[in-house]
Amino acid sequence: MTTYQFIKEYKHHEKYRLSFNELAKETFGIDFEKWYQAGFWNENYICYSFIQDEKVIANVSLNTMELIMNGERQKAIQIGTVMTAPEHRRKGLAYKLMEKVFEDYDQIYDFYFLAANEEAVPLYEKCGFIRNEENKFMIEICDEPLLDKALVPIKVEPEVLLDMKKQSQPLSNVLSAIGDEHVLMFYYTAGFNELIHQPRPDLYTIFQIEGEELHLYDILSPNKINLEELIHEITPKQVKKVICYFTPDTPIQNLSTSKDDSSNWMIRSDNKTFPALARFPKISQT
Repeated sequence: MTTYQFIKEYKHHEKYRLSFNELAKETFGIDFEKWYQAGFWNENYICYSFIQDEKVIANVSLNTMELIMNGERQKAIQIGTVMTAPEHRRKGLAYKLMEKVFEDYDQIYDFYFLAANEEAVPLYEKCGFIRNEENKFMIEICDEPLLDKALVPIKVEPEVLLDMKKQSQPLSNVLSAIGDEHVLMFYYTAGFNELIHQPRPDLYTIFQIEGEELHLYDILSPNKINLEELIHEITPKQVKKVICYFTPDTPIQNLSTSKDDSSNWMIRSDNKTFPALARFPKISQT
C-alpha cells in the first residue's frame, strides 16, 4: 500500500520548497522561487502537501485575507495551486488535503473561494464549493479629452510598491481584497512590474494597452480615486475601450456590464457569497 507523508507551512525548508516549485512549474508553468527569494512569500500563503520519498507529489495552497463585500469585511481563504503529480492522480490526495485545510480553518474562517479549471470542478463540488457568476466591466471612450501620447511605464522598486499597497484605499467597496500584498508582489515578480504608471505623485496604476483597448488591473493610492477622472489621465487617444478587471464602485458614464461566461469562481460557505455579478480583482487572484 502506497503511503504519503503530510507536511505544511514549509516555505523555509529548501528541499521541500524547491520540490513544490518543480511540481508547480510542471503543472502550471509557474515559478514561485523568484517570489520567495525576493521575500514576498509571507505567512498568508500556506502550502498543504503530501510527499513521497522526500518529494512533493500533491498540494493545496491557501491564501488568508480579508474581503470587502458591499462595504463589509469578511475573513476569507482563497484556495490555489491545487496540483498532483500525474502518477499520483485519481487517488483522492487533493480531496484529503482540502479536508485538512477545512479541519484547521473552519472554526476561524467560514468563507472559502477559488478559481477552478473545468476538469477540477467535480473535486471542488465534492468539497462543497458552488459556482459563482461574475460580470465584465467595460467603459466606451466617446469623444472625451484624452492624452496625445500614452504614459510611459515607470520603474518602481518592490518595497515602494508594497508600501503603497499597504497604504492604499480598497480597490472597490463592492468586492475587493485586503491582506493580499503577497499576491500583488507575485504579479510584480511575474512581469507586472513593467505595467506600472504614475499619473500623480500619490497614485500608481497598473495597466497595459493592446490595440484600441486599455486593460486596467489595479489602482493604488492612499486617497479615494474618481475612476472617470482617472480614465482621462491615463488613456491615450487611440484607445476606444477601457476594460476594468475589478468592480467599479459607482455608476460611470458609458460603462457597460455583461455576464462573463468564462468566469470560473467557486465559493464554499453556509451563508455568504460574492455580491451579485461583481468581478473579483484580477490582481488579487491566485
